[in-house]
Amino acid sequence: MTETPVPQPALLKVLPEVFQVAAAHSPPLQALLIVAEDLHQPVRGLLDRVETIPDPGRVPSSLVPFLSRWVDLDWLTLPAPDAAVSAGAGIPAARQRDLIAAASELSSRRGTVDGLTRFLQLATGLRGFAVDAVPGAFHLRVSVPASGAGQMNLIRRIVKGIKPAHVTDEIVVAEQSAAGHDGQP
Repeated sequence: MTETPVPQPALLKVLPEVFQVAAAHSPPLQALLIVAEDLHQPVRGLLDRVETIPDPGRVPSSLVPFLSRWVDLDWLTLPAPDAAVSAGAGIPAARQRDLIAAASELSSRRGTVDGLTRFLQLATGLRGFAVDAVPGAFHLRVSVPASGAGQMNLIRRIVKGIKPAHVTDEIVVAEQSAAGHDGQP
């Protein structure tokens, strides 16, 4: 009667020689090593693609919130303390990925008209924002394209989070003639 050879586990190659010799004559030890390899398979799978974790375009969707926190954008993706502002402030995952990819650029331009404009474009997916600083008044006027009217809660949240704290703001939809001071309609 011939014994069926147990396949040699890859783990055996990295073990000390005493285990390699013992496993050659011990099917139970070989089976135990195969089980150990199976237990490590999920971790090995993750380690084989670890370079995808910091890449916002390749990271699994479940890790996008982690990356948002990592680059200090979680203030935008987490619920706001003010329920009126957070209502409808969700950002689709694709736009979150774009924001994360541009986080370094956005951070270096934070508090500037160009930085706010770029942030609004990435977060909403819209073009046509006009941000004007009123000279000497510490006041911003943000003109939102008409197609952005449905995203006003998100836009208000971004303007409040990006502009300097001492600056007041006014947010208007391009076709409207007036909006309230500090972004309130």
